[in-house]
Amino acid sequence: MNQLKKSTTLTGLILLLSGLSFSLLSQEVTIAYKYSADKPVSYSSTSEMAQIIDMQGQTMQIDVTSAFGCSVKQAGLQGKDLVLEITVDTLGQSSDSPMGNSGGPIMGIKGKTCKIVVSPYGKAVDLSGAEAIVFNVEGSGESNLSESLHDFFPLLPENPVKPGDTWNTSDSSAMKTAAMDRTLISNIINKLEAIEMVDGVECARITKEGTGTFKMSLQAQGMDLSIKG
Repeated sequence: MNQLKKSTTLTGLILLLSGLSFSLLSQEVTIAYKYSADKPVSYSSTSEMAQIIDMQGQTMQIDVTSAFGCSVKQAGLQGKDLVLEITVDTLGQSSDSPMGNSGGPIMGIKGKTCKIVVSPYGKAVDLSGAEAIVFNVEGSGESNLSESLHDFFPLLPENPVKPGDTWNTSDSSAMKTAAMDRTLISNIINKLEAIEMVDGVECARITKEGTGTFKMSLQAQGMDLSIKG
């Protein structure tokens, strides 16, 4: 039996539609992603996952820490959707278990660039550019950059909101590589905390919390593993 507990911290900027005035803080506003083509926005994301394995009465916990950092700028439009240029700053994963530690930074990934397409509200439309950036994760096998970017941008409401408002989002993602098959279904409660100025840019500060189900089959250290949570 496998149990997974996962928490994620994301720091960065969610840019607002132009023309938003701070005099509207008590009123509803429409928020959407909008990036400059000249001034990249930097993001940093860390996640921690505790995998508790119960095998024939013996319990073992594996703690997995993942980190991803990138910069984002707009590279054009595809209809109403945004074409974004992503440059990787850092990417890594480490595991800590009774059998020892493994993993670390992904070598050769820093500076890699790809283009993806997302809707103005954060929904991934085309990640083929990210899928083309392939690398190996120690202990897990082959992966690609789309795993980090599929649900990287919090989903925004299409209706106007004001600070203090919440909205629910449900999403699912599936990823398959030569060594891994993963499905993730999430249910998130989002909250618009405030509208702030950051480096002269009007931004929305959003927090999120939620639950989800996780299923993964992979090959690691010569073994076929199935993980659910």
